[in-house]
Amino acid sequence: MSDFAVESSNKKKGLGRGLGSLLGGPAPTEIPAKTPSASAPAGATASNNVATSSTPTAPVSSQQATPVAPPVDPESKIWKVGIDKLSPGKYQPRTSFEKEPLQELSQSIKENGILQPIVARRTTAGKLEIVAGERRWRAAQLAGLHEVPVILKNYDDKQALELAIVENIQREDLNPIEEAEGYSRLITEFKLSQQQVAEKVGKDRATVANAVRLLSLSEEIKNMISENTLSVGHAKVLLALPDPKKQLEFAKKVVNEKIAVRKLEKMVQAVVKGTEEKEEPVSFDSNVTQRLIAGLGDELQKILGTKVNIDYSNSKGKISIHFYSDDELTNLVDRLKEGWQ
Repeated sequence: MSDFAVESSNKKKGLGRGLGSLLGGPAPTEIPAKTPSASAPAGATASNNVATSSTPTAPVSSQQATPVAPPVDPESKIWKVGIDKLSPGKYQPRTSFEKEPLQELSQSIKENGILQPIVARRTTAGKLEIVAGERRWRAAQLAGLHEVPVILKNYDDKQALELAIVENIQREDLNPIEEAEGYSRLITEFKLSQQQVAEKVGKDRATVANAVRLLSLSEEIKNMISENTLSVGHAKVLLALPDPKKQLEFAKKVVNEKIAVRKLEKMVQAVVKGTEEKEEPVSFDSNVTQRLIAGLGDELQKILGTKVNIDYSNSKGKISIHFYSDDELTNLVDRLKEGWQ
């Protein structure tokens, strides 16, 4: 007996062998499974989307063959699967599920149900592993559901990873580090080039390359990116620094001082070129001297009746006296002459 348990919602008692015997045609036969992986999971039922009518039809000649509906592709069926029969996919690129959005999805599922079926595959051990829709599965558990709609696909490991990455990218569910790790797995585990990865996920090759470069940063910086305290733009600039310690130092400086990307670029370029400016500590004596010079400038300004600037450094400098007309210049010169006499 096949694992498929397909029943018509219009079946009634007392029809003997069913409508086939009344119409003179052969009794309906069971549709065999196409592939071994298409067998239904334990306790699951499927909808074939085959419509039946309860309205009696006119008898047909016994010589006329009864039309038989074409077999339904098992991979197009939606199965009702016990929520405990599913397990998270080992190729799920997403590692963090925020609590608040998950609660919001759970509430939506309570009110409207799961609108998009979960995609799963049967592993070699016979278990059902989620390929796409783990967030829906988790929210369904919070909502108290016992069964969820599932589409079973015959995916290999590479296809499972590709689909999981694409689905999450389309939904913008992955943080930059999770996305980069997904690309890296396609490159290292399945020997794809950056160009091939870009084509599969619908991105430019440069986008994939820049994302993978983020993985060379220290764990502490990658955590800053994942937690959205450090932007990808800042992280790309930090990659120009060859020293990991310097990268972390500047990353912390960006977070603490809210440094813009453009300013960080200038700071990093100065370090790379060896022209980094070092701030010299201002001594107490220097502060006193500057206050005295400012006081002298104020006195001269009162005496001369015009703006006076004093530029002073290491006992050297210049005095700038402003004038705004020829007459004012003449008066200033006369007053200075009188002062010297």
